[in-house]
Amino acid sequence: MNLYPAIQGSMGSWQYYTVKMSMRELADNVKFATDFYDDRTLDEAIQRVLDEGRVKTDLVRYLIRQKDRFFSSIVVAALHGNPQWYPITIEDDERFTLFRDDERLSNTFGVLKFDGSQNYFALDGQHRLSAIKALVNPNSPFSPDAPAEFKNEEISVIVVVPSEAEEKEEFLKRYRRLFGNLNRYAKPTDNVTNIIMDEDDAFAILTRRLITEHPFFMYSGRQQDSIKVKTKKGKNLRSSDSYFTSLETLYSMNITLLGTRYRKNNGWNLEGVTNHKEFAKYRPEEDYLDQLFEELCTYWNSLIDELPTLQESPPKMRNHAAHESDDGSQDNFLFWPIGQELLAEIARDLLDSKQTDPTSPTPDTVKKALFGLSDLNWNAHEVPFRHIMLVPNEKNAWNIRSEDRKKALILIKRIFKWQLGIYEFAEDEIEELKESWKYFLVPALDESTIQGLWNDILSGVHR
Repeated sequence: MNLYPAIQGSMGSWQYYTVKMSMRELADNVKFATDFYDDRTLDEAIQRVLDEGRVKTDLVRYLIRQKDRFFSSIVVAALHGNPQWYPITIEDDERFTLFRDDERLSNTFGVLKFDGSQNYFALDGQHRLSAIKALVNPNSPFSPDAPAEFKNEEISVIVVVPSEAEEKEEFLKRYRRLFGNLNRYAKPTDNVTNIIMDEDDAFAILTRRLITEHPFFMYSGRQQDSIKVKTKKGKNLRSSDSYFTSLETLYSMNITLLGTRYRKNNGWNLEGVTNHKEFAKYRPEEDYLDQLFEELCTYWNSLIDELPTLQESPPKMRNHAAHESDDGSQDNFLFWPIGQELLAEIARDLLDSKQTDPTSPTPDTVKKALFGLSDLNWNAHEVPFRHIMLVPNEKNAWNIRSEDRKKALILIKRIFKWQLGIYEFAEDEIEELKESWKYFLVPALDESTIQGLWNDILSGVHR
């Protein structure tokens, strides 16, 4: 016999009970659907394929490393076991006198009893269940790393039971429908919300701190109302926006700036973590966060010193028709998100190639490494952007290209690295680069114009 304190509820055709189980109890008693049904046909399949890689690399590691670990409820189907519901009334308890007329409290709290012959299987939450089993099972290779007393921690379990005399075919249809509903209408949070709310992702924490503390970004009011950083959903900026950048773009740039070659090759100061995506899942120690923030500020200080243009009014620097305007506006690629991410990548390459000790950046070494960024031509109406990233449309208005944009951006990055001296090209490599550049030109140009544009590119090459 099994007894569970429970809350009873109903929705649609479902009668369900919310109970709590210890991790040990869940691991020992709840199985996977395939333990009961051989779902070799799509008509009988009632569970998606278990992704063991996700369980081992994500969920198990999360449970081990996160002291604030928390899983949402696992939905469990209980088959057989003759479930019986015993409501607990509150009428006899004087403390609840004021609530006796509230119908919501009637037949809500009670005890759910099974006779012991029931079979439980996870209808939703099989990956979470698999991770819990991996830590609780003493024969699992992960068991030695399980947090102390993890097996006695508790999790919320929603138990659904079949209706009486339900046929197998109808049972499978109802449970497949429930699984589909649980997953189809679950909407993940957007990137901006994650950056604003995440207390484990070091890059999100540092990005928020940058807006709060760095002189270039900081705002005296709420971070969400920053006049320098767009904190609404989406990376894109309009030409009239007062923002310098968007939150998503700044977050991406910070990842790039902190992604030193040394860290990519040797890890992120966290055992077993070799890439920034894994590193973002576990909050580092505070002293390491402080160290990363100081390093990030050093990069941004040097970027702003080397590129004073960054302090100009964004609407003035984000005008695709600037070449036809006499109001002093410009179209500077440093003020578009796509150009800002390019800047971070170029800066990172300079830092990796010119710093003698990449593990200990200082204001002086960073400044020396980034020297020359201001010599690059960031004007969107001039090479290497003109006719490559900024192209005329059918109305002869200029816009950032959409077709083959990533490939064109890679080409511009190669040109910039060549101009900065990061790349040293032989004559045949220069000719190959020129042919690649010509391929991306929009629209097709005459040879004289092409050669004139190429000469402009050559004039910017580091000698």
